[in-house]
Amino acid sequence: MKPFKILIIEDDLVHYKIIQHILENTDHDIKLKHAQSGSEALEILESELPDLILTDWEMPGISGIEFCKIIQKKEEFAHIPVIMCTGINTSSENLMTAFKSGVVDFIRKPIDKMELISRVNSMLKLSESYQTIKKQKEELQIEKEKSDRLLLNILPEKVAKDLKETGKTEPKLYKAVTVFYSDIVDFTAKTLKIPSNILLNELNDIIKGFDAIMDKNQCEKIKTVGDAYVAVCGLPVPNPKHAENIINASIDAIAFLADRNEKSKYKWEIRLGVDTGEVVGGIVGTKKYIYDVFGDPVNTASRLEHNSKTMRIHLSETTYKLVKDKFEFEEQPPLEVKGKGKMKMYFVKST
Repeated sequence: MKPFKILIIEDDLVHYKIIQHILENTDHDIKLKHAQSGSEALEILESELPDLILTDWEMPGISGIEFCKIIQKKEEFAHIPVIMCTGINTSSENLMTAFKSGVVDFIRKPIDKMELISRVNSMLKLSESYQTIKKQKEELQIEKEKSDRLLLNILPEKVAKDLKETGKTEPKLYKAVTVFYSDIVDFTAKTLKIPSNILLNELNDIIKGFDAIMDKNQCEKIKTVGDAYVAVCGLPVPNPKHAENIINASIDAIAFLADRNEKSKYKWEIRLGVDTGEVVGGIVGTKKYIYDVFGDPVNTASRLEHNSKTMRIHLSETTYKLVKDKFEFEEQPPLEVKGKGKMKMYFVKST
């Protein structure tokens, strides 16, 4: 166990030597620090925090009372218990003045050995309790931060905040959202040829790369289903550039894979579908929180992905109209899409 640190502020060296002799001959492991004035004591506090302070009342310059008032105003010092050593009259008025300044106990001069030991023992127990509580609070804060990070890993930030503050979050309709839906080409076939541990590492690396890309482009990852990756822009915080951001994220995702394929033994390619419209976003389930989005744009983006070409961004006419002046496109012949009929489709030309 660490030694108890006691700061003694005493301008009278005789009284200091008496206190020093008594405290160094107790059962406690005590480390003493001596200051001969309040100003010197404040300098010591800037570099080392004691567990207990013993201060004289009357000192040159800053008095003991003034010293206590100063440290009470500073959060980093206010918890340190202070015992006032005094030879002045401890009248009710003086006691009130001292207690208001932050003093927690008194020792009268001339110093009585048993009284000093008793008072110091009580204060050291108080300091020990404070340190225990402080440590528990720090541990709780660390656990809270871990919990918050975990919540942010599975929920959008605003949704996580609502859940923490109110204990609930309601499903919400978002009218202007663009959906990113990708799938790895020939993933199932490749799983039969690649060892499972390597496969998981590869998939995890790709998903981490996509996650970083979504953050960079102010998009929100919604989920992965096997090798499928779904993200959106425009919720839970509306974003007027939702379509543009998703296209930029899509371009980055393809560039990321192309660059990775040049360096990696295992080559991965994706098909990508993008659509825009209204979706409902909300938490699904009560035991294990899952945030998901539902609506026609999610289904359409999935259909567009299915009808896309390898390493191309395939988007709907709805999304195209929002970004037609931002990128170059290749119009595709209308295709019959299940549940949608014939649809106009476009590839982003830059990819």
